[in-house]
Amino acid sequence: MGLLWLLILIGLGALVYFGVKGRIIRLREEFEQAMRKATQGRRSSLPSEDMIKCPTCGTYSAPGQTKNCGKQGCPYR
Repeated sequence: MGLLWLLILIGLGALVYFGVKGRIIRLREEFEQAMRKATQGRRSSLPSEDMIKCPTCGTYSAPGQTKNCGKQGCPYR
């Protein structure tokens, strides 16, 4: 009787172990697939601009957003 219970418990333990292990593998594959999809769309979706340097103060800004830095001789008004 004791040996039968031991075998049943070992069988149930193995069933739970392999079930959880299989679920973890599937979740990892789904996560990696979602990450690949997320990074593929991100590469081309963001616009970029070249930054220009202010000759007076040395700060960088986008060409359409240049503002006067407040220093004497700033070319942006």
